[in-house]
Amino acid sequence: MQTNNYYICKVKRLLIVLLSFIVASQVDAQIVFKGTIIDSAKNITINSVRVENLSTHQGDYSNLDGFFSIEGKEGDYIIFSYLGFNNKVIRLSSSLNNSNQIIKMTVKTVGLKGVTIKQGPTQYQTDSAKRADIYKDAFEYTQSKSAMSPITSLYQIFSKKHKNMRHFQDQIVDIEKQKFIGTRYSEELTAQMTGLKDDALIKFMQAYPMEVEFARAASDLEIKMWIKYNFQEYSKKKN
Repeated sequence: MQTNNYYICKVKRLLIVLLSFIVASQVDAQIVFKGTIIDSAKNITINSVRVENLSTHQGDYSNLDGFFSIEGKEGDYIIFSYLGFNNKVIRLSSSLNNSNQIIKMTVKTVGLKGVTIKQGPTQYQTDSAKRADIYKDAFEYTQSKSAMSPITSLYQIFSKKHKNMRHFQDQIVDIEKQKFIGTRYSEELTAQMTGLKDDALIKFMQAYPMEVEFARAASDLEIKMWIKYNFQEYSKKKN
């Protein structure tokens, strides 16, 4: 009887240890990354810096004291972006969990290295200018909101013609965004980074669309890191 009680107690202890290990693993999986963002040159805090998890696309802005806090998992990439400063990307690891970090951001500098003669605008810029000219009316369309002409405002809200114009304007703006994203997140670059081809390449890019805000703010290196990270996630899900 005593022997049975001994083994029962031993099994209970093992179960408690195992349960504690599982709970600890689940807690460790979620990392709280926090700290203060400063100007590396002036050594002063920077507020309103955009802090975003490139995996979940969730984010926030640093407060008036430059403090930020964001959650993620080990291996996630966190991007810091602020007008006039170089973007900074940090890969999350367990060592960063709940420890106050100092994030130093550097001001963008413009260096002149002799005279560079440019051949002209890019193909995207040329095509964008043509679209702006062709669809000028749609781009410039605005609905009247004047209190002085409520009848006109109501007419524009319910008029089929104006509804179609608003719908067409949304389509044109969305096309313009997708065209721009295509210059940063191209099939050629994605194929080079992933080794995917044809339908497999298209399927991956559709599964991981890029936000236009990120396409505008990210550097070439950050675009490549974003593709690489998402491809790793994509490969895990397939396996």
